[in-house]
Formats: sequence, C-alpha cells, structure tokens
Amino acid sequence: MIKTLRFLSLATCLATVGFPAAHAFAEFEDGWRAYQKGDFTAALNEWRPLADKGNSLAAYNLGVMYDEGRGVAQDTEQAMLWWRKAAENGHARAQHNLGLAYITGKEMSQDYAKAVSWLEKAANQGLIRSQYSLGKMYASGLGVAKDEKKSFYWIHKAAQEGFVKAQYNLGKMYRDGTGVDEDRRASAEWFLAAARQGYDKAQNHIGVRLAKGDGIEKDETRALKWLILAANQGLARAAENRDSLAKTLSPEQRKEAERLAREWKPEKTSARTY
Repeated sequence: MIKTLRFLSLATCLATVGFPAAHAFAEFEDGWRAYQKGDFTAALNEWRPLADKGNSLAAYNLGVMYDEGRGVAQDTEQAMLWWRKAAENGHARAQHNLGLAYITGKEMSQDYAKAVSWLEKAANQGLIRSQYSLGKMYASGLGVAKDEKKSFYWIHKAAQEGFVKAQYNLGKMYRDGTGVDEDRRASAEWFLAAARQGYDKAQNHIGVRLAKGDGIEKDETRALKWLILAANQGLARAAENRDSLAKTLSPEQRKEAERLAREWKPEKTSARTY
C-alpha cells in the first residue's frame, strides 16, 4: 500500500537541541559531503553525534544508512530505532516509514491503529505519499473507522500535488461517487492528469472516455493515442481497446494517433490545468 521513503534529508536550515544551529549545520553539511563522495563511514561519524543529541534529520539519515547497509552492516532493527527517534522529533519521512512498518508487520508487530497515527502526523506536515496512504487506510477501514469522505479528502490533497496514483484513484472516486458527488467531468480530468504523467491504467481510462465523449469532448484520434501508450506499457485491456477502436477509424486517424503517441512525453500535472 505504501512505500518506504529512503532518500536522505538535506536541510537548508537545521533545528538542533543543545548546541548552536550554525555549528550543527556545519557538521551536518560535512556529513552530507562525505556521503555524496561515498565515504559512508565519515558521514556516520558526523551524523551520529547530532542524532544522539536529538537532531531529526541526522537520525533519519542514519536510519536510511542502516536500512540500506551503507557504511554499516544492514540492520533493519537499527533503522527502525533511528527512524523512531526522528519521527518522535517530528521528521515526516521517518513518521511515514514507521507507518509502513506497522502496516506490513515485517519490522514490528502489525498495528494498523499505530500506522494511521504516524501517517496522520506525516500527512499533516504535507508529506504527499502519507496523505495518499492515509486516504487508502480510511477507504479500507484499517486502523480507523471506514470513512469515504475522509478518504476523499486525503487522496484529493495528494492528487492536487501531482501524486499520480492519487490522481488515478480520484478519477475513480468521482466516477463512482465515493466520498464525493459523482462527477463524470471531474473524473475525466483526474484520469487525464494521471495519464499525462504516464500511468497506464489512467491512459486506458481516458482513452475509453475520449472515444465515447464521456465527461470529456469526444476525440477518437486522441483516444487511440492514449490507448496505444497504455498498450505499449503492457496493459492487456488497453491493447484490446486499442484494437477495437482502431478498426472503426480511418487510416488517416490511425496514422495521426500513432504520431501523437510517438511524440508524447510524460509531464507532471495537477487537474484543471488544460
């Protein structure tokens, strides 16, 4: 359902505990430069004292290094320990990772309620992946009472920031009237937003919509373009839809759709921007 965030944190300013921010920033920067050079031992030596004194950025980064085995033996238990320290000091990515751990039950006992608690903390800080994941938890009623409106709220927030899976799911929610009034036009807009980022299922959906003029102006050539793109990614039902639509079009329309598909490039989008 959710993915662990393993990229490191680099701060432009550093909140620390017990020593001047400028000094802490310099030490953190030294660790970052060492890490960038592949000197993981030096990075650990710079970041561990900061983490011990409560710096959430340093603690989160130590968690990443233990999780990946960079400069130390891979140790999931240590990764969880440092991520918990970071999470308790407000680090959103660490909070997200703890939420994942409680969902999967691989690193600690499965506990959906605790997962929701950590995801909510990260989501309220604006972490997009946590917003989407929290929305899915509300949709399934895992660790929290099932609530379609709250599910829509969180998934919508992530979709607005361009998270492609959230955009695709929002298209389905508007289509089905889940947590929001049914709106075929809004549904098509969100499917199109996800399609423009390259999401194969969304490309198939918007292709079908364009072919029918369902919530969007009918355009069979553009419909075929999206179905070609989805089929090229291996989506079987898109290939079936592509072949079915192509049979009804003129050679000129098929040729134009193929050209559009060849020239298409993915782009990051929010809905209602075209």
